[in-house]
Amino acid sequence: MHSIADLFAVDLPLPAYDVVIPCFNRAHVVADAVASVLAQDHAPARVIVVDDGSSDTSAAVIRALEVAHGPRVVAAILPRNGGASNARNVGAAVCRSPWIAFLDSDDVWLPGAAEALIAGGAEADVVCGHFSRVEEDGEPGPAECGWWGDDIRVALRHGGVIGPSWAIVRRATVEAVGGFDPSFHNCNDWDFYTRAAAAGARFARIDAVVARYRTVAGSRLVNDTAIAAANARRVLAHPYLSTLEDA
Repeated sequence: MHSIADLFAVDLPLPAYDVVIPCFNRAHVVADAVASVLAQDHAPARVIVVDDGSSDTSAAVIRALEVAHGPRVVAAILPRNGGASNARNVGAAVCRSPWIAFLDSDDVWLPGAAEALIAGGAEADVVCGHFSRVEEDGEPGPAECGWWGDDIRVALRHGGVIGPSWAIVRRATVEAVGGFDPSFHNCNDWDFYTRAAAAGARFARIDAVVARYRTVAGSRLVNDTAIAAANARRVLAHPYLSTLEDA
């Protein structure tokens, strides 16, 4: 696995991007996510942090981040929990840059992530990197990527192979498919990338670790395995995937 610095030496100015960070009861880690984005050499135009009706102090933490960083950080505080899809859509509606990244509030970007992802998107609409898994306070694991650069349709037929925290997408693509489907409270990213691919979005993968996927203490949006299984069946029923064997 190559380092980001080994892979990308970009001389031309890179296009602007915004980052949307949905947050639900992650007061203890959301500032880490924001800091990892603001520390990028290719800085974001704005970071939109959406509190999804948290019952902890997340809203106060997010407001403090907005005050501390001025126009670079925008706080969007929702009155009730509507799920990650709705929170991402709220943030995306505020975005104006040509690229949007959706970073989960318990994950962090590595240095150079933004540059690597955007530089890999010259001929793509969705760019996916690798991530390393961190369990609680443990050491980062090996590089992982569910999609290994083969046919994206085949890959999506086998599961949710791209995670928002290690990917970036053109805003035009987000708008073309209507964002994330709020009826999905899990599998929402799998559904989103499936609909993007079905709409003709071009996918690219870069061989660099761009994010830490962290398992931290706190409640999850959806823990019900029955709901997860039902949502997986819904994604697989999309004509783009369900007719694959007939294509």
